[in-house]
This record gives sequence, structure tokens and C-alpha cells, in this order.
Amino acid sequence: MSQNRKQEFVNMQMWNLFRKKFKSGTTEASYWSDIQEFCRITGKVFIECGSEDVKRYYDRMCEQVKGGRLSRITLTKKFRELHSFASFLMENGGYLPEREDDFFYPYLKTMTKESALAGSVPVEDMDALLKAASDDMMAYTILVLMYRAGMTSTEIIRISGENDFIEFDDGIYVMLSCREEPCYIPDDAWSILKEYMGQREVCDTLFYNRSRRPLNTMYISRMMKKYCALAGIRNYSAQAVRNSCAFNLFAYGATDGQAARQMGRTEQQIRRYRGSGYRGNLQKHASDLVKIHIEKP
Repeated sequence: MSQNRKQEFVNMQMWNLFRKKFKSGTTEASYWSDIQEFCRITGKVFIECGSEDVKRYYDRMCEQVKGGRLSRITLTKKFRELHSFASFLMENGGYLPEREDDFFYPYLKTMTKESALAGSVPVEDMDALLKAASDDMMAYTILVLMYRAGMTSTEIIRISGENDFIEFDDGIYVMLSCREEPCYIPDDAWSILKEYMGQREVCDTLFYNRSRRPLNTMYISRMMKKYCALAGIRNYSAQAVRNSCAFNLFAYGATDGQAARQMGRTEQQIRRYRGSGYRGNLQKHASDLVKIHIEKP
């Protein structure tokens, strides 16, 4: 994007002041991308956008959510970033000086209420998902690794085989190339893993497709859609299943450090999963669901 294009939507002097707050280039890029997207959709300079422009943008994003092209948590992130930039401009006299709040804030307040369980799978839906996948031992095992061990799709498909698992005094761990420390495998997940490994074919990777080739993340995505449909629940992502591991850890009293090590994240990153709404939902359905301990299918 050219410098002229940048200046068309955002005052670069104000942007350069705003961007100093970021500690990460990734975070800065996310803010910049979402601000530019908003301006492209409205066709206006950021500071000239009013309530009707924000509503039009919101309606368009909601259509993407309904179509499955955008998650609700991503929509919340976009509005949080736009609100943050607008608030900064207001504080520095560059935007809506006569208003107390920007036009994004009313939507963000609603989204915050809607997202008590955002980015996770409620326990009753996770129970249904596991039951739907119980006839497919590989899919069931992959779901268990995401839900109980907090592993990502990318980490799971890169496991080469049994040799990646190591037994220490306190249990079983898996060595992952993208993590500095090994990832702990809970006993129930290890029991399911052993059963799967006892019936799998010998291939280059632990999980494989019909052609005995390594899986890719698209395979996991299609797998999620298939079993969510069979379970009769809304279409959850693999990331949402993994996020639920962090929510579960906090709901059962794990510290920031313990949850961060399990998930392969920093303590600062992991705090976003401290959800009281998820904890309440977990307790509500605690008596008759799979919950934390997962049985063999």
C-alpha cells in the first residue's frame, strides 16, 4: 500500500503516536489492517465516519458471521481495536470532541455481554461433539488432544509417532518442535492415545488421511464441520476446542503459569481465558457430562 493510500484514510501523525503503545509488530499490523478494512468499506477517512457508517460496517461483518466466514470473537476484536483508536483520537482532540464515547463503543458493550463463552465450546456441546466422533478413533483422539492437552491443529498434525512421547516421573509428555517445553498429556488423554496408536497403520506421521499422507489444517477444519453437524451443534472451530482447555484449567483453579505452560503461551496471553461465564456454565452441567475426564469411545 502506498503512502498516499495510507494518508487517505488515517492521519499518519496521529497513527505514529498511537502505534507507540504496541509492543508487538503483529498487534500493530492487526490494528492497521482492521482500521483500513473499516475505512475501505465505508469509503471514508476514519475521522469522518459517523454512526451510520459504523452500523453499515457492523451489519456487513454480521453477515460474514452468519455465513461462517468470520467468528464472533474476531468481530469483537475488530470493534475493540476500532474503539481503541477512536478513543485515542478523541483524547487527543482529533475526533468527535463533543461526544463522550465513540460510535463503536455501544456495539462493543453488547459484544462483551455476548462473548462470555466466546472462543470456547460449552461443555454440553463438547460432550455431544465427542459422542458424534466416537466411531472415528482418529477424529476422537484429535479432539481429545485439543480439548484436554490444549494442542493446536498444527502441533497435532506434526506429531511423527510414538517416539515423540516421553514418560517422566509425573506423567507423559509430547515433544513439539514449536514449543520450548514439552506438552503434558493428561492420563485420560494418554489412555485414548494408546488405544489409537495400537490400531493405527505405520505412517510418517501419527495422524494421516486415507492415502496415508500427513494431515493438514484444512482436514481438521472439515473434520470439525462434519462432526459438529452430526452432533447437531453450531459449527465450532478447532481453535475453540483448544481454547476450552484453557478455560477448563482456570475453572478448576490453575494458576496463570500452569495454564500458560500447558497451552504453550505466555502468562499475559493466557489471562484472556479467565471467563466467569464459562466457569458458571461448566458448573451448571457438571453432573452428567464428559467434562474434564474423557472416557474411551
